[in-house]
Amino acid sequence: MGRWVMKFYLLNSPVLTDYGVWHYRGPIRLTEARFFMQQNAMESAIGHASTAQYLSEILDTLVEVRRHAIQMAPGDQALVFRILERSVEGAVLDLLALSGMRSEFGILERTE
Repeated sequence: MGRWVMKFYLLNSPVLTDYGVWHYRGPIRLTEARFFMQQNAMESAIGHASTAQYLSEILDTLVEVRRHAIQMAPGDQALVFRILERSVEGAVLDLLALSGMRSEFGILERTE
């Protein structure tokens, strides 16, 4: 039996967590990302403290560090923070590095 409640996630990459049909739209403005966060009870899947702190600052809401795998079901949506640059292999980005990198937000939805 499937679940009936739609879930909302915060991700740091557009990850397809299972087979299905997906829709990814964006980039969206920071104001739209903030509105999406305010309107939905989000489950964070942000695994690095500096990324969670950076997102907390720019989204004006507390983002928890939660390093875990999620499984999106049909109807679930995620706000995706995507860094548009490659970092040096093995680098852990701090707040200063994150703030200087090009990034964007998008909305990922599993439709089927």
